[in-house]
Amino acid sequence: MCYLFRLQDHAARFRGAIESCDKSDLPPTFRDFPRGSCGDASLLLAKFLEESGFGLFNYFLGEQNENSHAWLENGDVVVDITADQFPDMPDSVVVARNSKWHLAFCGKFQHVANFDNYDKNTRLTLLSAYFTILKHVEYQDESYF
Repeated sequence: MCYLFRLQDHAARFRGAIESCDKSDLPPTFRDFPRGSCGDASLLLAKFLEESGFGLFNYFLGEQNENSHAWLENGDVVVDITADQFPDMPDSVVVARNSKWHLAFCGKFQHVANFDNYDKNTRLTLLSAYFTILKHVEYQDESYF
């Protein structure tokens, strides 16, 4: 359970960092965060989680009622920092095993969540956003984990 607690903490801090940023310093997909930001936010979060020692995550994309949504998965663990863009999801950060809400989107594995595999322009845009967001991440003593 400690793993999920640590993962939740890291995801929440990353989401908080995005919310703290001046949106004009981020790609246009973040202007109405979390709405419309799920793809890029998932890729950026995956990098943060990997660099924080959680390993690689997979990028999932699904559709439900003509809405598309992207999130991360690692085994049976779902990590999503933009689900609250939908009215039926009150949680701003979801870290859960076998999330029933996400299963309703019939998500499909797309690829390993790593923006380094994208074209040069996308890589540079997301890397710039990543460094901007990192400036706002609140770090804390993790010895209690």
